Amino acid sequence: MAEKKSWEGVNRRDFIKGTVAGAGAVAAMGLGAVNVEAKPITPKKWNKEADVVILGYGGAGACAAIEAHDAGAKVLILEKMKQSGGNTGVSGGGFLCPTNAADAYTYITGLYEFSHSDMDKDLVRVYANESIKNVEWIKSLQPGTDVLIYGGAGYRKVPGAKSMNKYHVKGEGKGLQGSSKNLWKLLTYAVEEKRKIPVMLETPAQQLVTNSKGEVVGVIAKSKGKEISIRAKRAVIMTTGGYEYNEKDLQNFVKGYPIYALGSPGNTGDGLRMAQKVGAGLWHMNGMSCPLGIKTPDIEAAFPATIVTPRHIMVDKHGNRFVNEKAVELHAGLLAVDHFDTHVLEYPRIPCYVIFDETARKAGPITALAGMGYAGRQHKWSADNSVEIEKGWILKGGTLAELAGKIKTMDKATLEKAVAKWNEDMAKGADTVFHRPIRSGDPSSPAYKELATALWSAPIDTPPFYAVELYPALLNTQGGPRKNNRAQMLDAFEKPIPRLYSAGEFGSMWGIIYQGAGNIGECIVYGRIAGKNAAAEKPWK
Repeated sequence: MAEKKSWEGVNRRDFIKGTVAGAGAVAAMGLGAVNVEAKPITPKKWNKEADVVILGYGGAGACAAIEAHDAGAKVLILEKMKQSGGNTGVSGGGFLCPTNAADAYTYITGLYEFSHSDMDKDLVRVYANESIKNVEWIKSLQPGTDVLIYGGAGYRKVPGAKSMNKYHVKGEGKGLQGSSKNLWKLLTYAVEEKRKIPVMLETPAQQLVTNSKGEVVGVIAKSKGKEISIRAKRAVIMTTGGYEYNEKDLQNFVKGYPIYALGSPGNTGDGLRMAQKVGAGLWHMNGMSCPLGIKTPDIEAAFPATIVTPRHIMVDKHGNRFVNEKAVELHAGLLAVDHFDTHVLEYPRIPCYVIFDETARKAGPITALAGMGYAGRQHKWSADNSVEIEKGWILKGGTLAELAGKIKTMDKATLEKAVAKWNEDMAKGADTVFHRPIRSGDPSSPAYKELATALWSAPIDTPPFYAVELYPALLNTQGGPRKNNRAQMLDAFEKPIPRLYSAGEFGSMWGIIYQGAGNIGECIVYGRIAGKNAAAEKPWK
């Protein structure tokens, strides 16, 4: 007779009760061990209290706070970092506001169908219905607020794509690099100035407090080196972001190595573990927004690598060209390089290299979005790339062979052959290897208008030559606790965990294929829904 396992005979009701009360029974789902508590811990003394306590002060936390406050709740926001904003504060600042709900639903469900990602149709339907109101709501936050359309669908062949409109908030900041500043200035005005909602910075939450009924009734946090207990009379909303700065989580959930990040270093997966401990079920752990980026030894975050010069190709670590460079959607860089070669047991495209010439070097920063992301706060990229060459971030060679010689894994002849073939094709007017267009296609609705150029392909023929190393660099991860269309966090059996809500990229609705500006669009939609429903909870006694 087979040995009886310790979990056999435990019924579903007992399992749910145990996980919701804090037993951490879903730790085996992948985030590592968590402390197991036999009974919920109730603090002897509450140091603070509010009707709704929000963990994380990025876009989702701000939207949830605004809506909860306007519904009559007393709100308190806890933020782990010294500076508010999270990933929203260092993003492109764009939010999705489709032209109509029906086409938006068709387009978004199409992304799930093509990628075979786990989809909650009700969650998507509510998103489609509510996201068409995003511009109206943003404008309502402060008189005189104006917006502009800066792009459309990332995948224009998917049905419903024409409904996708991406917006920026107008202001002092210009373009993708300045829009996040405009958006965050507006949100902080609405939260801190207009509504006077208290915010505690440098106050990381450490544990959710549950009662004997399995309800989330408070939070244990750390402030100024001391542990504090905060009573949530109605509910807790978690908007704690992703796990892109947690190497162990990346190894468990993301294919490819190494992988870096572009956003807030505060995103280390803390919220995932807190949610798991009260029984949260996880989803979309393989979903992420991951461009390619330039990782330097000087800065913790990477620079986003958006190469607009036509005089470039991308090659793998050995010198082979491997992709139509213009077909790599901005947020899907990882999907272009996560190939694992089982014969030589390596990721040959991590890192990969952008190869360009002197003409391209002089034309402007090799990455058009160097000022975006967390790294953009630390270093201003030089106009002609000279500072970055001097720092060794960009490699230089008088010849292609000399350039390849500076890259340990690169074969000189292979790189020379790849560039020679590219130049031969440019002379003939067609890329015969990967069919990269010479000129752009339909310019009426590009994904990013300010990055759109008429000429997409040109020779690499003016020495000296240059190479910049690229790695997958996460804007954010999408995975985390599953939620329903009321923004209630769900347990491992898809039942609501009482008085616990979530929003934003923390357990996002997006799967493997992500639509640009969709995350901040989701911050607005489900942040508002979480705030409204959390405020409607009856106070516990």
